[in-house]
Amino acid sequence: MRDHSKHIQVSREEAIAAILDACDFHPAIEAIPLAESFGRVLAHDARARLDMPNCLTCRMDSVAVHWDDFENGMPDTSDWERGVQWEFANTGVGMPEGFDTAIVIEHAQVSDDDRRVSFDALPSARFAGTSNPGSRMHAGDVLVAAGSMITPLLAAHIASGGNTEVDVLAKPTVAFIPTGNELVAAGSSVPRGKNIESNSIMLRGKIEAWGGIPLILGIVPDEPEAIETALREAAREADIVVLNAGSSKGSDDWSLEILERIGRVLYHQTNHGPGHHSSASVLDGTPVIGISGPPGGAAFTTDFYLRPAMRLFSGLSPEPVRVRARLAADFPAGGPGAGKHTAVVRGEDRPSVVEPGETFFGIKQLIIGQGEDGMLEATPTASGRPGPIEAEAADAYYAVGMGPGLSAPKAGDIIEVTLRPCFQIR
Repeated sequence: MRDHSKHIQVSREEAIAAILDACDFHPAIEAIPLAESFGRVLAHDARARLDMPNCLTCRMDSVAVHWDDFENGMPDTSDWERGVQWEFANTGVGMPEGFDTAIVIEHAQVSDDDRRVSFDALPSARFAGTSNPGSRMHAGDVLVAAGSMITPLLAAHIASGGNTEVDVLAKPTVAFIPTGNELVAAGSSVPRGKNIESNSIMLRGKIEAWGGIPLILGIVPDEPEAIETALREAAREADIVVLNAGSSKGSDDWSLEILERIGRVLYHQTNHGPGHHSSASVLDGTPVIGISGPPGGAAFTTDFYLRPAMRLFSGLSPEPVRVRARLAADFPAGGPGAGKHTAVVRGEDRPSVVEPGETFFGIKQLIIGQGEDGMLEATPTASGRPGPIEAEAADAYYAVGMGPGLSAPKAGDIIEVTLRPCFQIR
């Protein structure tokens, strides 16, 4: 039997820190059309290419006038002619040539034939109701700073400065390697004892949603040579590798032994469950993030460990968003780690992974809403376990400490939760 006694176990925070510290990214820079830049990160400052507005411009739907006619009070406009003493001027449009002041249309009374005008309010000064040339931007002004993620509104602002393309950081290529003799591809027949490989579908969606390019490898059997070949290929082709094989202790679990030989293992497992057998390594300078489990558990471990690395690649903050919320109900009994600290030891129960003086955490999932008093409330999902349906309904994660002398928060307690990347308040 292989010796796993020296496996390194870390907390979630230590795991993320180890991954980020091992990343040495140098993304390329691409020039792309502005209309295709949504969600991309600016590599250089986006600057204005011209002055805007490029002439005296009306700020509102108005009547354009000459300030000299109003300098001494309200003039007699009974003989004014359109185009001579007054003219229509509209929002964002250059003032008619020769006019310097605008009075909003609501303060003007215009005849039915649009030839005569009178006013019930005076302009305050010359150029009132107008914007000076260059008042919005000058050529060379920074419109959006490097490192910003381009949103539709920011893209419009960049376009208003005369730009049609921008320099952005290249997307990270993320390779996904599913391993296991028990796996078969979706759409094929499923022999007795086999499972359909579905995590690649989930990983593809997450990688694309987080701004990456997925590189999905075929199913790799539990054979050391095949695993090594796949790892070397992925590390050569991708910026980040995700290995769907944890540091578990099955007779066919070879991945970490291979990575210890050909790379550097940062840690073998984490102090939470599900996701206990998550790992991280470095192979030829490429981070290799090991995830374990079916889609429900693998989904949140990729949230935990892959997303921060992808955001670091793009120069974005890798920190998850945390909020304080009132627990609306007690956590359900059971779930991750339940029964590990009872006096009765059963053969089907995994032994406690808690060393003396350490704490193991069960990951619970919650739905975030708003209480009648306006405060955020966190309601545990029905079982607290990360099954696919419940995982997709959840908005946040919370780690409950497990072990002798520890108790979960109760309804009414204020807790700090980590929001899922796709969080929307309900």
